[in-house]
Amino acid sequence: MILETIIIVGVIVLFLLLFILLVIKNNYITEKLKIFKLKTLLIMKKDEEAKKYALKIVDKYPKNYMAHKILGELYEKEGKISVALDEYIRAVELNEQDFEMHYKVATLLHETEKKEEAIIMLQDLLRIKPEYLQASLLLGNILYEEDRFKEAISIYMTALKYNPTEYELYYNIGMAFTRINDFQKAREYYKRAAVLNSYLYNGQYNLALIAMIQGELDEAERHLQQALQQEELEPIGYYYLAVIALIKKENEKALNYINMALELDKKLEKKITEQSLFLPIQDKIRIPNEPSRKIKITLSKNEIDTNKHLEEMYNLVDSLNGGKVSKNDDEKKVEIETELDIEKER
Repeated sequence: MILETIIIVGVIVLFLLLFILLVIKNNYITEKLKIFKLKTLLIMKKDEEAKKYALKIVDKYPKNYMAHKILGELYEKEGKISVALDEYIRAVELNEQDFEMHYKVATLLHETEKKEEAIIMLQDLLRIKPEYLQASLLLGNILYEEDRFKEAISIYMTALKYNPTEYELYYNIGMAFTRINDFQKAREYYKRAAVLNSYLYNGQYNLALIAMIQGELDEAERHLQQALQQEELEPIGYYYLAVIALIKKENEKALNYINMALELDKKLEKKITEQSLFLPIQDKIRIPNEPSRKIKITLSKNEIDTNKHLEEMYNLVDSLNGGKVSKNDDEKKVEIETELDIEKER
């Protein structure tokens, strides 16, 4: 009798376990089928219907990673970035191995000016996956925007260990060294970047300005001729070629260059009138009514800021030299280096 009771109880327990497993399995299958339907709605471009269905899924299955991710994508498409971020962050919490989603969240945090949060997210991501190039570039660029140039250099340098042929890392390191006035290091990295990408014309422009700061006019001229191949750099490139020609007393060449610069960018007129260097050719300079063509801005803010910094440094060196960069004047070189050191400390 006792044995029969034990057998009956055991059978009941077994059936209960089988029932529970079946329910769990069916629930899992049902959940998977719902996600399949959700993806089908997206493929059919029924975004509004997909969003309503995704909301039902996350309500019933709050730990469904894919539903939160898709919901985030739909909100982002609608321009509801803060709501999209909430969904993406929930997706990251549910699936920490989705590194692309970590990067996506960091990108949106950056775009919404939540830079410190983006920095923390990227630092965490790179601790797990240090070879992730795009995460390193984004983190370095954010630090650069925040004027944390040495930290940016450290991030780029670490990324180079895993991506030794990535020209953008060398280029960005060059820009960061430029901003702390370490022009020798900047030159080294710009040149490495140029070897890997011959179309990096802004790197050539930066090399030209550094050469001018250091009084190496022939080298500056060579780099400027390369930089002219990028439309956006043509006006300022011709301007500095004119400056070099005037320093060399090649007034006719300077006049041709400055007229070409003004044809492309009439705003350079103010820059020219402020420079006594242009007085010998001032009367012959042509000021156009309108630029000959509209130039599209393609440089990033970091690139524009770096270029502006180099121009300021060149103007500083030029003023210390009394309007003419001279490589052979040792006394002036010491004065320039001292001033640059002061700027570097700032």
